[in-house]
Formats: sequence, C-alpha cells, structure tokens
Amino acid sequence: MTEHKVWGAVLILCLGSRLMSAVYYIEDLDSLRFALGVVDYDVTKLQPHFPAYPVFCFFAKAIYALTDRYAVAFAVLGGAATFGIIYFALGIAQVRITTPFGLIAVLLLFFNPLLWLMSNRYMPDAMGVAGVLACCYFAAKQESGKAGLGFFIAGISLGVRLSYAPMLLVPLLLRLKERGPRLQFVAAGAAGVAVWLIPLIAITGWAELTKVAQTQTEGHFADFGGTVATESDFALRSIGLFESIWADGFGLYWEGRHVVTACTTVALLGILAANWRAVVQRVNRSVLLNASFISCILYLGWIFLFQNVVHKSRHVLPLIPFLTLILAFACAQIATQGPRFFRLVAIAFFLCYGYVTLHLVVQHKKHTAIAQIHQYLAAKKNDALHIASVPLIKYYLASQALRAVYIPIRDQGDLDALDALDDTAELVVIGSPLQDRVPKVTKTFYHNPYVNRMWSELTVYEY
Repeated sequence: MTEHKVWGAVLILCLGSRLMSAVYYIEDLDSLRFALGVVDYDVTKLQPHFPAYPVFCFFAKAIYALTDRYAVAFAVLGGAATFGIIYFALGIAQVRITTPFGLIAVLLLFFNPLLWLMSNRYMPDAMGVAGVLACCYFAAKQESGKAGLGFFIAGISLGVRLSYAPMLLVPLLLRLKERGPRLQFVAAGAAGVAVWLIPLIAITGWAELTKVAQTQTEGHFADFGGTVATESDFALRSIGLFESIWADGFGLYWEGRHVVTACTTVALLGILAANWRAVVQRVNRSVLLNASFISCILYLGWIFLFQNVVHKSRHVLPLIPFLTLILAFACAQIATQGPRFFRLVAIAFFLCYGYVTLHLVVQHKKHTAIAQIHQYLAAKKNDALHIASVPLIKYYLASQALRAVYIPIRDQGDLDALDALDDTAELVVIGSPLQDRVPKVTKTFYHNPYVNRMWSELTVYEY
C-alpha cells in the first residue's frame, strides 16, 4: 500500500470518526460562545469572546452554511485538524507513515483522548495545534518559498488560536536568523495576519474591537483568566499542569479513575523502562536544541504562568504531539526489536489506551451536568420560574432560550435578597443551598470531569 493511499485512509478515518462522535448539544460556556459565533458572529457580544478567533469561525460558519448543523461544522474542522496534526507531526519528526514508528505515532495521535475530545468540542484548539505544527514544519524548510509559507501560516494561525503564539516564536526567529529573504518572510507573516485582521476590523469596528480587546485582556490576566495573578499557589498550578498532561492528555491513572487507566499506566511505564536507553539516545543534544523542543519549553512556561492550568486541561494540547512522538518511538522499539513479553505489554497498552479514549468519547456524547440542568428546567415549561445562579450559569441558560425570571448571584447581598421573594414563587437555586430555607427537592447532576472539567457536578435546590 503506497504512502498516498495510507494518508488517504487516515484522512477518511479522521473525518469519519469525528463526524460519528459529533456532539449535538452545548456542553459548556465556551462552546456556547462559539456556537453563537457561528450563528451570529459578534465579538462585542462575546460571540465568541476576544481574541475573536476569526479564521476558525470563518471556516465553521462556511460549513454551517452548507450543512445547517454547527455540530457537523465543528466535527469536520476537528477531523481535518486531527489529520493535519498527524501529518505535520510526522513531517517534523521526518518519519514515514509506512514505518512501524510512523504507524504507531498515527495510532497514538488518532486515539489520543484529549485530542479526540477537543476535535469534537465547539472550540478552535485542535485547529490551532494543526496550524502551529504546519508553521514549524514549513518554517524549517531550506527553500525560501516553503519557509515563507510557514510565516504566512503563522500569521493565519494567530487568527485561529492567539494563545498558541509562544509556540511560533522560536521556529520563526531561528529562520529569520539564517540567511535568506527576511523581508519577504516578515511580509508573508504580515499578509497572514492581514487576511483576518482587516475583515475583523471591518465587521466589528476599530473602536469597538479595541475596547473589547482591552476589557478581555485585562480580565484574562488580572481577573477571570486563571493566571498566576489570581491563582498564585505554585504547587496547585504544578499539580494541575501535570494532571492535564498525564491524566487528561494521555488517559493515564489519577485518583478516582477507572482501573483500566491504571493498566494503561503500568503498561506504558513498562515500555518506557524497557527502552529508556534508546529513548535517551534519541532525545540527544541536537534534539534538545531543536526549535520544536525549545518552543515546547517556552509554551510550558507560558501556560504555567498565564493560562488556567488548574481548571482547564485543554491548554496542554500543543504539547501532546511532541510527547506522543517520544512514546511512539519507545513502542516502535518494542514492536521491532523487543522480546515477546514486552510486545504483549505493548498490545495491552494499545488496547487499554484505545478503550479509555473510546469510553470518554461515548460519555462526551451524553449531556454534561449544566446541559442536563437546562433540559431539566426546560421540561418544567414555567415562564414564571425564578432561577438564582452565578452570572455565567445564567448566561448559559438564558442564551438557549430558557424562559424564566433570572436572579444573578454575585455576593451575599444577592443571596439575602432571595428572602424577600414571595413564598408562593417557584425558586430554583443552582450551586449552593439557601441558609435559612429547606429545599423541597434537591437534585445533583454529574458528568465525567475527564470529559470536561467545567461544572462537572452541579446541584439544583428547589424551593
């Protein structure tokens, strides 16, 4: 089977699998904003929030116009992004897909739990990673035309996922340091930015865009972004970052997880222990000085300080392809040179790894806790229902046409004001119970936090 046919099969599998696992409900607040952005793009209304993600939303909106299903639009983009990640990861590593190393890398990336979930979520992360890898791949080429394409893709990628910019700095700067048409490279990058920035300004307006940008940027770094400024416990941030890579990123064991994840972990550690010398030799000094490796270290520092690594595991996604290549190399050593026992261990690892991912994917198609609450309250069909919750939950419910009297809870004063409500009014409090009233009904909704960490357990109190 030729390489072209193998790549064609991988493309079909990526698109087909993500379409089959498409999510036909709004799973969280971020997904809601992107879904609203596809239907009615307006950054001033946080549809989506700044930095606007114009390139991603453009392609999602184009597919939505053809299919009239935003779930399908996001799944198609996710499948295409998964293929791009696999293709460019192997290209960066200079590994042919028909080799054992290449095939195992494809298998590990295709079934990676975090990548699969993010390729179905209504978010641009998977597409952003594909753009980063494409930029790294082309920028490293000696031909100035291909290198220029890398700079152009870098500019485009900023309109897909701006927070991945630190991953682009090192390969671009190293390429500019070499001899070549530097001015053309810079112009290509600027052209990539102009492709989305000019239409964004035209649609939004310069004054409105700068106002939203300032508000959201200040909010991210100083208020609600989960950065080191608002969550300064370095131990907690370190644990959150490690869990994001270890448990969310590769489906390995963490406290409270299924026993199969423990089997996956033991098998993987056995594979790495049996091949540690070969892995160390592969990750030699030249690799440590490689642009991609330095980019990963820089990005790791960026998300540790300036992203919400405590509560949102998706920020580690750009690191996953590079770590996967190391795991794939160790597994390939077992497949080609290892004794029979370790080959059986490798098979056990692949089976457990795939099972964990598919189990999460199936759970992903079931409603999250907040989506279950939306269904539960909508079934009441009571427009006079009073709903008290934090503003973000109120926004989630109200944006999906759940008619009710909303009471946003921001502080203790808002909670105290609930006592003034008429006792005959039907009141639902989401999150925490009232101190001086006994609820008539208490109902808790759950979903697996390794599917989505946001609001994985929410309780409804009815009065």
